[in-house]
Amino acid sequence: MEHELGGALLERGARGVAVTEAGKVLLARGRWLLGTIDDIKAEVLTENREPGGTVRLGAPSSLADNFYAPLARLFARRFPRVRLELSDGLTEEMTDRLLKGELDLAVVTAPQPNDHLDYETLVVEQVFLIGPPRDPLLSRGSLTRKDFRQLPAAVLPLSRSAFPSGVRSSLRVESMTPLKQMVASGLGYGLLPFSGIHQEVADGTLSAARLPWMSADRVLALPRGRPTSRATREAVAALKEVCRDLVGQGRILTV
Repeated sequence: MEHELGGALLERGARGVAVTEAGKVLLARGRWLLGTIDDIKAEVLTENREPGGTVRLGAPSSLADNFYAPLARLFARRFPRVRLELSDGLTEEMTDRLLKGELDLAVVTAPQPNDHLDYETLVVEQVFLIGPPRDPLLSRGSLTRKDFRQLPAAVLPLSRSAFPSGVRSSLRVESMTPLKQMVASGLGYGLLPFSGIHQEVADGTLSAARLPWMSADRVLALPRGRPTSRATREAVAALKEVCRDLVGQGRILTV
C-alpha cells in the first residue's frame, strides 16, 4: 500500500513502529469511511423494514376536518407501527412549530418565503364568499370582483395570508366554527375554501358563492436540512393520496 500511495505510512525504528503524518490521514479517512458504510447499512435496513416511529403533523382546521380521519385510517392499515400526532392551527403557528422542531410536517396556506423551510404545493383551493341560508346575493353562485368590492367588510379567519391584502375585514376569528356560526346568524359575510364549508352548504345552514379570482394555496412544509424519516415521507405521499380522493369526491374544489 505504501508503494501505491507513494510514501511511508509507518516509521519503523529501534523503539518500534510509529504512524507517519500520511498514515494518520489514512487512518482518519479509513475510520470515517467505515462509519459511513455503517450509516449506509443502517439506512438501507430502515428502508427495507416496515416504517415506525412518530410523525407530528399540523394543518389548518378546514383541512384537518377533512384529511385527518382518512389519513389515520390509511396509516392504521398500511403502517400500523407509525404513531400519528395530529394537530390543527393557523399557518403562522404551524410554521413556528416546524422551525422549533415541534412538528415534522405541516400543511400551511400561502406561506411567506422562509430559508429554513421547503415548500411543495399540495392543492390550490377555490375560495367562496359565505353567508346565511338563502342569501339572495349568494344565490347567483358566482360573484365578480365588482360585486365583491361593493360588499360590507367580511369576517375572516385570523390568518389572512390566503386572501388579497385589499380585502376589508370587520372581524378576524381564530377558529372556523365560531366564524361560520357568526356568518350563519347574519353578522356578515365570510371567506373560506369549500373544504371548510361543504357540509354546511349541503345541510343548508350556509349559502356560498364562488369567487373565481380568489384562491387559497395549500402547501406542504418541511424543515430544510433536517433528516426526513421514512415515516414522514410516507405521510407526505399519503396526504397527496387523500387530497386526490377528496378532490374526486367534491369535498375540495380546485381552481
